[in-house]
Amino acid sequence: MKFKFELQKNNIHLVTLKINLYGHPNHLLFARNTLRRPTLAALSQRYLLVLSILCLLISVNTLAEEEVKTPPKVGIDDSKLGTKLAMDLSFNDEKGRSVTLAQVANGKPLMLALVYYDCKSICNPFLHAIVNFMNNSPKQLLPGEHYNIAAISFNPEDGAKEAQDRMKAHFDMLNPNKKVPPTSWRFLTGSKENIDKLTAAVGFYYVKDGEDFNHPSALIVISPSGIISRYMRGLSFLPLDVMMAVTDASEGKWAPTIKKIVKFCFVKDPAGRGYYFDFLKVVGVIILFTIAVTVTVLSILINRKKKAKTAEV
Repeated sequence: MKFKFELQKNNIHLVTLKINLYGHPNHLLFARNTLRRPTLAALSQRYLLVLSILCLLISVNTLAEEEVKTPPKVGIDDSKLGTKLAMDLSFNDEKGRSVTLAQVANGKPLMLALVYYDCKSICNPFLHAIVNFMNNSPKQLLPGEHYNIAAISFNPEDGAKEAQDRMKAHFDMLNPNKKVPPTSWRFLTGSKENIDKLTAAVGFYYVKDGEDFNHPSALIVISPSGIISRYMRGLSFLPLDVMMAVTDASEGKWAPTIKKIVKFCFVKDPAGRGYYFDFLKVVGVIILFTIAVTVTVLSILINRKKKAKTAEV
């Protein structure tokens, strides 16, 4: 009668299951200990299970939301980051001579500014931003020593005269104290075939609109070996940003732009009213990180406990 009372007191179904599995009532103590006081090893296993389930759910959700990305009609496709540009593409310099991108880079990182020389909209402010950057930078950050710049027209009708005029106009804007070698900031033109190869390789998409073009603007940083390292958008370039971009490119590194981070944290409103903060996604990442840290700490504690027991024996 006493044995039956203990069974009823400690959940008869679970304990009886243990007795049936092991064939002896002495395993009742093991069942009680397992149900009441889980060990550190058991806790770590549970955390690992939860971590695996969460990873699976997030992976499935990511795959379900993944869309086939098509290039924009006008814009920058920064999925080209980390891909390689053919540095043997040839263009014409300000005197009409053929030069390759590798020759223009001269073993240094190369910043590409894709423009067209009779542009009446964003090209002028964009090139002025490069001039302003040089005028406000110390000598060590000027092009020539650590990197070069190439403004390349994507209008195949531009020729050497347009390149010379644009080069003179912008070099005249430079502070006379800034000694920028002409070979460090080139103004190039090219054939439609090579222009198309270049713009497609770097993810620069534009459309012709009458006599003009609708197009984006960005400094595209290329490593000496041709890896697309970074896109620098905007009409203002800080010396620190340029220094970091050049340093990464010289080491062959490439980094996602802030846009990718923003796109991860924000989701487009299906109604088309803008973007909203994806709270669940961000919190999910934080939870996964917390679980990973917890599992790591538990594993360390378990190993220490095992070593302590071994030392006692």
